Amino acid sequence: MQQFTAKVVSCTEDKKGWAVVLDRTAFYPEGGGQPRDHGIISWGESSVKVTDVREKGDVIIHYTDGEIPADINISGTIDWDRRFDFMQQHTGEHMFSGVVMSLFGYSNVGFHLSERENVVDFDGPLTKEEIKMIMDRCNEFVWANQPVYTGFPENVKELEYRSKKELQGDIRIVRAGTADICACCGTHTATTAQAGPIVAINSQAYKGGTRITIACGKRAVEYLKTRNDDCYNISHQLSVPVENITTAVTSRLDEIGQLKFALANAKRQLMAVWADNAQPVDGVCVMVKDDLQSNEIRSFAALLAQKSDTAVVLSPQPNGSGKICIVSTVYDTNRLGRHISATLGGKGGGKPGTYQGNTDKSADEETIINIIKSFS
Repeated sequence: MQQFTAKVVSCTEDKKGWAVVLDRTAFYPEGGGQPRDHGIISWGESSVKVTDVREKGDVIIHYTDGEIPADINISGTIDWDRRFDFMQQHTGEHMFSGVVMSLFGYSNVGFHLSERENVVDFDGPLTKEEIKMIMDRCNEFVWANQPVYTGFPENVKELEYRSKKELQGDIRIVRAGTADICACCGTHTATTAQAGPIVAINSQAYKGGTRITIACGKRAVEYLKTRNDDCYNISHQLSVPVENITTAVTSRLDEIGQLKFALANAKRQLMAVWADNAQPVDGVCVMVKDDLQSNEIRSFAALLAQKSDTAVVLSPQPNGSGKICIVSTVYDTNRLGRHISATLGGKGGGKPGTYQGNTDKSADEETIINIIKSFS
């Protein structure tokens, strides 16, 4: 149902906007892991947006961005793109959970659905190969185009259905073809085909089980389109056929690793030359060098400290800030670091004899020497 008519029972203002109660509604209130509907309520030539829908006891509250006169007849229109997306995700999640239960006996112990994610938690471990098997089985149910039943069967006590807790009273059952049967209050597609395709995007170990992010229907198609574009972009950048990109990326990463190792060796040799040529002034040796990483700055300062009482290395960064390291046998390095920070900004710390941190701005060697001279 995308549109309906109703009568306004009440409309009161509160902190979330205008709280509207209707004598009947097709707007879904947030619950059961599924987000609320959005849409429009209109009467005559006037309308307001429905921004939130909540259930309080037996009453459904529609929060709107404007006031509606009481006792009038209105027309409600569901934001169908949003609703159908949630229907696809929710039905797909049921199918996925049903297949996990049938193949591995694991229960769905957590479900979170939002505009961006569809996340399901299971109480057992699943490997990547097992998740692929689950996806294959789910999409077989999609292709089978089986009807999805929703309702309150009279023989519910005789049914074996999934539920996270014991239920009393009227129990709404959702049967997703032959893939799953579950107690559920949410909205669902009319057939299993309408929910597909179903794709597992990501998985991780979680609380002794497995957390899986899935995408169903249009979300799955959009995800696969984006990943396909990514693959062809990488293929073009590496000048290899798309089916060879994994091998090509692995090879390129190995090459980068070797280059990083060679660069690190070259930097160590260069720092040794810089240290040999350094000329301490009154027991203080200061050097400003570009493009050094934090570990390299620390190693370079240690080399300079072998020929001076106090060594300071500053490496300017592209954004105008700097990384600094101080090694000294005569100064309290933390106090000296804070003294330098009073002029250059930034912060840092360290154990006695060594200070390392960041500066908000850079400086030349003469400026740093003068700052040290003013330290007492």
